[in-house]
Amino acid sequence: MDKRGFLRTLEAILAVVIVFLFIYYVGRGGSDEDARYVQGIRSLQESILDEISKNDDFRECIVSADVNKFNEDAEKFDANNCIDQPRDNCAEEIDCYIEGSLPPRYRDKYKFTICDPKDLGRCTIPSISGAKEVYTSAVVISSSLNDVKYGPRILRMWLY
Repeated sequence: MDKRGFLRTLEAILAVVIVFLFIYYVGRGGSDEDARYVQGIRSLQESILDEISKNDDFRECIVSADVNKFNEDAEKFDANNCIDQPRDNCAEEIDCYIEGSLPPRYRDKYKFTICDPKDLGRCTIPSISGAKEVYTSAVVISSSLNDVKYGPRILRMWLY
């Protein structure tokens, strides 16, 4: 039996096994971290939206607001001034609530809008520039059972 041929074959098999193990562990490790990151963002968004949907004042405001005016007010309000500046409308109140609920790294990287479920074609992503990844979550908000007006709205939040 030729010892040199046997050793070279064994070396080649070992090299292939090492390469496959490296690819397996490197490929598997990144997806677990990404999945945890995405799950953390989803959990954060859902907890904020859940708290908004439980607040009677926020719900009443969202249901009774004009969709276009609400979204314009939310877009132009600078939530960094929540403490110093009096708030004129409920879009600003909700913006300040979201701003206060987010970790510092997301405070300038979020948007939110409301949409009428009957007009979903106009419910699009707001202008977000320079974002590589955008995460969204939504909740349907309706009036309380005691209220005569039903007008449900979709409150959607984007983190980027």
